[in-house]
Amino acid sequence: MRRYFLSKKKVKEIKNKLAIDLYLEGKLEIVENDVTIILKDGEPAYFLYEGRYYPTVLMLLKNPPARYFVTVDMGAVKYVLNGANIFAAGIVDADREIEPGDGVYVRDEKYQKPLAVGIAKLSGIEMIKAEKGIAVKNIHYYGDKIFKMF
Repeated sequence: MRRYFLSKKKVKEIKNKLAIDLYLEGKLEIVENDVTIILKDGEPAYFLYEGRYYPTVLMLLKNPPARYFVTVDMGAVKYVLNGANIFAAGIVDADREIEPGDGVYVRDEKYQKPLAVGIAKLSGIEMIKAEKGIAVKNIHYYGDKIFKMF
């Protein structure tokens, strides 16, 4: 495992690779292990997945953005928390500006709490209208190995 503080130059590079742009300020470290994780003030903030940095569920719980959300019905929650992809049938709402390939976060309908982070397979409008098929590829969820690392 390798752990070091990020230089200003490296922070600029990372900002260009953010899938969901949140707050990348503060004391920033990077931990390179099985998964590369950026720590913000000692807490996991972003993780590297296929060349892009996605926010962790822990960061989203503290700072949920008003955009990039996909809301699922309560029946889908247990599947999402087991790592399943998000199917259009379980989606009740989504940010209409989402495009395929965008980083998104999945939240529950009742409490609006972030459950998972994924990659959109459909646009936000298509997610709401579609009745079948995979809408979001689940890449990180509450309770997975990234969540448990810290």
